[in-house]
Amino acid sequence: MSRQHIPLKDITIGTKGWMAKVIVEAKGMPRSSQRSPVKYQRMILRDSEGTKVQATIFESDIDKFSDVLTLYKTYYISNAVVKTILPQHRIAKNDYQWHINSKTVVEEVNEEYSSISVPPYNFVSFSEFSKYINSDAYVDIIGVVIHAYPPREIQTVNGPQRIQELLLVDQQYKYFFP
Repeated sequence: MSRQHIPLKDITIGTKGWMAKVIVEAKGMPRSSQRSPVKYQRMILRDSEGTKVQATIFESDIDKFSDVLTLYKTYYISNAVVKTILPQHRIAKNDYQWHINSKTVVEEVNEEYSSISVPPYNFVSFSEFSKYINSDAYVDIIGVVIHAYPPREIQTVNGPQRIQELLLVDQQYKYFFP
């Protein structure tokens, strides 16, 4: 049975007693912060209107939700901590992020009652990919990594960042190396 929920665009720091219905659109692997030993996991949640929000789970709560928040499944979520997010940390077009913790209520939506579809893909060939490099557009590519260069550290305005370059090939055996 469908429950009362509100769109993601209406959930802000001051919103009280909210419940959202979202699909897990992207889910990163748990990782450690570069500046501290804090372990975190980020994900992108999307509602039926297409609005997205970045959600982050920290430390021991990662294990609690590891089998609960599954990619492309729909959930009712309430009681997450809503915070503003700095632009340099933003991976979804939203001024807010959610911190999911042990007090957050997450309930899977029965498929029969889910009105949120799996996200559409915007596949781009390697020959067209360069048009999107400096844009805000989200694109998807299909390729096979044929060589992974050793990880290295670079200096950015936000401090040192660890990167790894990959050599990819697409279905036409065309290489892509930025």
